[in-house]
Amino acid sequence: MSLFNRIAAPALVLVGLGLVSCSKDEVTPAAPALRAKMDYATLTGTTPYTTTFKDDKGAATVDLGTSAQRLDMFTELNNYMATVAVAAPATPATLDAAKLRNLYTGANAPFVSAALNTAAAAGVQLRDKTAASFPDANATTVRTYIDTKLVELATASQSVNQVATPGNAGRLGRYLVDGRGFEVNQIIQKALLGALLLDQINNVLLSSSSLAANNSKVVDTKLYSEREHNWDLAYGYLTSNATMLTDYNITPRERFLAGYLNEKNGSASPGVYLAFLKGRAAIVNNDDATLKAQADIIRTELEKTLAKSAVSYLASWKSAAALDVKAHALGEGLGFIYALRFCTKAGADAAWTDSVLNGLTSGSQGAWSLTNAQADAAITAINTKFSL
Repeated sequence: MSLFNRIAAPALVLVGLGLVSCSKDEVTPAAPALRAKMDYATLTGTTPYTTTFKDDKGAATVDLGTSAQRLDMFTELNNYMATVAVAAPATPATLDAAKLRNLYTGANAPFVSAALNTAAAAGVQLRDKTAASFPDANATTVRTYIDTKLVELATASQSVNQVATPGNAGRLGRYLVDGRGFEVNQIIQKALLGALLLDQINNVLLSSSSLAANNSKVVDTKLYSEREHNWDLAYGYLTSNATMLTDYNITPRERFLAGYLNEKNGSASPGVYLAFLKGRAAIVNNDDATLKAQADIIRTELEKTLAKSAVSYLASWKSAAALDVKAHALGEGLGFIYALRFCTKAGADAAWTDSVLNGLTSGSQGAWSLTNAQADAAITAINTKFSL
């Protein structure tokens, strides 16, 4: 063996051993953070959600996307349903069942807004996101319930210029009720607050799987990560405002679920908005503990909002003297109770919710034969379930 080989061979062995030794102790470096960390203390009730979270080039990473579009679609559906409840001298309108269906499914360009028709043509609609967290069979049951109520509303609207009496649809004051005295358009609207808005926010987008989505890279062609976008979509189902209004006395008011949060659970509203801000910052900071805590605040208070609304409207039904006021309060209350089946954090489900509803609606003449004792039983059941 040459002198070189006698020296080199041991050296190569040592180098090889050194490489093996290093590989045992080597720690793979953590992937670099997607964003610069944020200071939670800088977030306040006036911090705008949609423009505060930016990339390293200063571009906003928030995109409310399809949730804001669906909120606007819901508004158009609600506005059309509300044409049966107008004050004199305006003439209330009969409703077209096909148009109601199209507004719910996005078919046949039903919206006043051309942008919404474009979104609908691309597949954005209300129906397929209704009860989306439920197993397929259960989701179908809820969607069929809404389908049926839309047909019932159209049918009742044929009597919109008649006075309602037991067994006969018509108007009580400015409110249209069906033959059992139920204001169907209010039942539909409030049911969708739970089946569409709350379910998407609480049970889909703020679920543990959504909060564990990829946060190490941006989605192709977008400025946000998958986890960031899930959180932003949840915010968009609550409000499309840059800064959520948290005072019910400020007009114009928030729509739908955010509006009832302010009206019926107002003390919690600022905290819910701050939780959305802090949770979004927690995603930026890769702070899972803070993220989960903020999601829990949002989910808890939105569920309480539905429960408090249901109780409030049942109490209003009891205290009102005029038939039209009673009918309107009851319609809202029944819709909110239906929505409670999506309050999974409180342990509500379809069986419990249906039992409460049946106690209110199973009388021989529906609303016409409802008693204070029946309303009290429902109020007690809801207060107990939600610890109100």
